[in-house]
Amino acid sequence: MHGLEKEFGDRIDFVRINILDPASKPMIEKFGFSATPEFYLVDGDGRVVGFWDEAVETDLRQAFEDILKGN
Repeated sequence: MHGLEKEFGDRIDFVRINILDPASKPMIEKFGFSATPEFYLVDGDGRVVGFWDEAVETDLRQAFEDILKGN
């Protein structure tokens, strides 16, 4: 994930949620985190446009490219 953050970090905001941190509770409730790792791709309007429940860097890269192109 860190490689993707370096590659796309100037165009996509990366937010890490620690399910063990009480400060994360609002985000956990909003998106329904149930396990780790879980990855949510949220567009600029706050809509979830992608979800993965395992590390899938290749799929994430393609999803990032698609959403940045407006697909």
